[in-house]
Amino acid sequence: MRAKQELVRSGDLSRRIGAPVRVSESGAAHDSLFKGRLSWQRLRSGLSLHCSDCIELHDFSTQVEVAPRLSFVLFMAGHSAVCYDDRSLSIAASPKRPEGIAVALTEPATFTRQAQRGTHIRKLSVCLTPEWFESGGFDAHDSLRALVDPQSQHLAMRRWVPTARLLALAELTLNQATENSLLQHLQQESRALELAHGVIAQLTGQAASPPKTQRPHEQKLVQRALELLHSGEADGWSLEQIAAAAGASASTLQRQFQAARGVSVFAYQRQHKLQLARTALLGGGVSIVEAAWLAGYSSAANFATAFRRQFGVSPQAVQKYF
Repeated sequence: MRAKQELVRSGDLSRRIGAPVRVSESGAAHDSLFKGRLSWQRLRSGLSLHCSDCIELHDFSTQVEVAPRLSFVLFMAGHSAVCYDDRSLSIAASPKRPEGIAVALTEPATFTRQAQRGTHIRKLSVCLTPEWFESGGFDAHDSLRALVDPQSQHLAMRRWVPTARLLALAELTLNQATENSLLQHLQQESRALELAHGVIAQLTGQAASPPKTQRPHEQKLVQRALELLHSGEADGWSLEQIAAAAGASASTLQRQFQAARGVSVFAYQRQHKLQLARTALLGGGVSIVEAAWLAGYSSAANFATAFRRQFGVSPQAVQKYF
């Protein structure tokens, strides 16, 4: 079940997470901490999923005691400073450069996170506890350490590369429909397990289809195409025109772009423009018609249909809640 877009208050956190959360603010205390969508789901015994797509409303820190677990965190936007006991970690991600972090705890730890006013966070986290490992007949302690850092006795961290497939799964997971049904619960469980499988395969060097490394000239081709798409210069162009400006044939550009980004050139362009419109709505001050224009739609109705298909909610809902 996807959390609704709403104000998240300090008193809500402990109830949602299922553990006492301490909130500290340097100035006056504020009741509302986040504006957006936050959810914590226990999908099955030992398997949980946390999704965030929200704006931090103030500067504050949260602190919670976490039990032993293996966590795979995928940041798609935003920056964050966190600590596990005395081990610090800084994360900065953007749609162009998502970040993946794996954290293994074999003992309980104090987790502290610093929020910064105005930061838009888009991330998800899949957590596997010893209970999950033991239910499959695995030694939890050895599995936790072996998957991230065999030399670590307690706290291990390791970065991983978000592939196009994992990013697509993450988007589906974040934009899950709101109805609380068995089918949707099973979808989230399936996606969480596939995400975990993809990351574990990467960490252990056993990925079935490791991504092919593009050669420098292929990377430059894709980068040039991205620059054209992001600048708006290629709006209304055909694939042949974009390819010619980037210095390749249409078939070559499409093949290399698909390999690098996991989608076609025009699918990426549509997603990018819809994200621009969504960001504008999040910032306030634009109408639905103006947001539709930013996304390249002359019809607000067609824009609303594409927006809902991409993000799982209507543009009106984003405008209202943010």
